[in-house]
Amino acid sequence: MPFGSSGIVKPILWFLWFNFVVILIIYVLRGQLSVESAAFKGIAVLAAILAWTIGLHQYIFSFASPGARIATQFQSLLIRFISSLLYLSLLLAVFFFDENSRANKAQFLAVLSILSLFWAFILYRRIRLLEDTSHSSLNSAAQGYAVLKGKVTLYDGEIVRGPHKELPPMVWHRKYLYTSSAGFLLNDGKGICTVDPRDAEVITPRHHYGSDAYYAIFPDETIYVLGQLETLNKQRNDFERKSLVTSQIMRWKQNPIRFLDYFDKNKDGVVDDNEMAIVRNTAARIVDDDLEEIYQEPASHVISRPHDGRPFIISSIHPDELLARYKQAMFLHFALWIVLTVFALVL
Repeated sequence: MPFGSSGIVKPILWFLWFNFVVILIIYVLRGQLSVESAAFKGIAVLAAILAWTIGLHQYIFSFASPGARIATQFQSLLIRFISSLLYLSLLLAVFFFDENSRANKAQFLAVLSILSLFWAFILYRRIRLLEDTSHSSLNSAAQGYAVLKGKVTLYDGEIVRGPHKELPPMVWHRKYLYTSSAGFLLNDGKGICTVDPRDAEVITPRHHYGSDAYYAIFPDETIYVLGQLETLNKQRNDFERKSLVTSQIMRWKQNPIRFLDYFDKNKDGVVDDNEMAIVRNTAARIVDDDLEEIYQEPASHVISRPHDGRPFIISSIHPDELLARYKQAMFLHFALWIVLTVFALVL
């Protein structure tokens, strides 16, 4: 999880929250604070930390909408949480209950038991999905839901992409709630496919560069994509075209004197909005001419979010590793369901 703008913020926040919980427990044991009040305060602080984790504070302060992608990111965080040992931290709430409140403790354990059974079912569905969907190659892939494996690249002519020029080039990146949405290419050795990463659940390690921390996919990195595969015959892909147009304009701007000389029609030293429209149209014409040869190929492939609601996953982690992680978590939740149910009945 990305905490703040640097890697050091994460352990500090968790350390402070842990000490805050310890203080709450001490106050409860001394009778200076009720269990309900302590639980409310602890949950409120935890919610604030989680809001900071996904960068929600940036949108609150700027009065902007985080958009629909927050649902996908929340789902990704939830799957990551229930498939990790952090889920067991919820059991610590049992210590907030008074010894005499056996009924409330039993209800809490019963709720956790039902949730664990639900999480086990969710993980089982994901495991079956990963196991039942066979890997495909682009030269023989059937249309529909498929798994592709290959190395990622930028579009032809696109050299650099990333949040800052000081950082290494990134094909895709996420920091807080901001997620890059530009398409990129996947080459499996048998063909090339355009990947539309919008609304995808991207599973990748967290990378650190000095004070910056990102989830990222880099050029030439091997990834696995589970999504809706479609083959387009001689059809131009909007993501590819827009990225190439932007790259063409950026190359022109690298020579500002020549850029102004060619596009500053009124010679006022600035390329205004009207002149910028001419720049975009000119770049689009050049890109369209270049793409004509590319789209003379028999077919082009695009993989994107399925229309039937099935998961759209882009992972730089091997599927076998994901399966092992999900299976361990599924058995853990199933065991918790049995154990917590027994404890709830005993109480």
